[in-house]
Amino acid sequence: MLAIIVGGGKLGFSIAELLTEEDYDVTVIEKNEEHIASLEDKLDIHVIQGNGASISVLESAGIAEAGLLVAVTASDEVNMVACMLGKQAGVKSTIARVRNPEYLEEKSSGANFLSGIDLIINPELVTAREIAKLIEVPEALDVMYYADHKVMLLELPISEKSPVKGLAMSQLNPQLPYLIIAVARNHKVIIPRGNDKILAGDTIFLLARTNEMIQVEHFLGMERQETQRVIILGGGRTGGHLAKILEKNDYAVRLIEKDYKKCEALSEEFRRVLVIHGDATDLDLLKQEGAGKTDVFVSVTDDDKVNLLVSLIAKHLGARRTIAQVRRSDYIDMMERVGIDIGVSPRVLTANAIFRFIKKSAHLLSFTLLREEGASMMEFEVDPHSKVAGHKLKDLTFPVGSIVGSIMRNGEVMIAKGNDRLLPDDQVTVFCLPRVYDQVIKLFS
Repeated sequence: MLAIIVGGGKLGFSIAELLTEEDYDVTVIEKNEEHIASLEDKLDIHVIQGNGASISVLESAGIAEAGLLVAVTASDEVNMVACMLGKQAGVKSTIARVRNPEYLEEKSSGANFLSGIDLIINPELVTAREIAKLIEVPEALDVMYYADHKVMLLELPISEKSPVKGLAMSQLNPQLPYLIIAVARNHKVIIPRGNDKILAGDTIFLLARTNEMIQVEHFLGMERQETQRVIILGGGRTGGHLAKILEKNDYAVRLIEKDYKKCEALSEEFRRVLVIHGDATDLDLLKQEGAGKTDVFVSVTDDDKVNLLVSLIAKHLGARRTIAQVRRSDYIDMMERVGIDIGVSPRVLTANAIFRFIKKSAHLLSFTLLREEGASMMEFEVDPHSKVAGHKLKDLTFPVGSIVGSIMRNGEVMIAKGNDRLLPDDQVTVFCLPRVYDQVIKLFS
């Protein structure tokens, strides 16, 4: 399938890279010569220099044959116009990056001029929602929900002090149903078996029913600490979205912003968020505002260096958990190594959200790329004519590198076991490594 990407910056590059790995024919429309040179040098794609909101440029890119158009330039208007022109030309799926909240409000009200866009995605809102999930479960590196939020997947680090360190999987006899579906070690992911041990430095992927996850964590010796106080550094769009989400969920929130006009505007938006004017690189200000006593300190300015520096200072002062936004995703591992608890990349989160939309189909309900080595969680609806329908899991030959996690039937969720039978219309989560994506999808098709 031909996919046209309008905008070849960092986000456009990430999407192009993902799509080429999925065997799409990719054409990128970009005006900036430096971006064009980078795309042509690093990816096997076709690049056209021009304005993606021009019908003649879109036609030269092959818009009449395209099945997908993704517009991710820095201009909301260019992105929206490109998608609407694409839809008029017959493109099946159109996606636009839109940052302006006013456009999002008009989309939700059913504005006709946005009807040509199948998915509007706001990177700042995507990032804020991801951070809000991490604040809710502060011990986790990542949090995901499936089966209408009835199933929860946590990515949890194993420290030297962890009670499960050194134990074999067979020694973890559950009091409640749960599944450690994978273990990441030295950037390699394995699906553990009974004799495999959990080591310090590992990251485990823990699956359980949402309403039982706290009890499962307790059984594994991982106490979930309640989060009440949050400090947000940065009053831009991400910080504003995050403060709104946290205010609705009754957190005690302080937001620090050095631009006085932004502070004035923000203070009018909130009822209970305390907006503070000041420079968070000022150590006295951080101490005064309780950075050392906060449960979670979140840095979401537009400057990666400031986010790193202030997060490290807050951690040194005693902040229990630190989360830092980083524009360059290749810095995340380094930031977490030097003491930041979690680094989040808006570009990666946005690219993954777009990828999930692209991957969805009649029977593939959701597709989540995990942090480690391209591993994923897929959620299927069992087709009555598929190879898996009517069979017990133990009788099915799932490819090595995949494992069924949960089954939801008639609104009830069970953590999967070998004797469970897959029935038509069941919703099934499957963890798998990239080399077996296609084989797993074929089983459910």
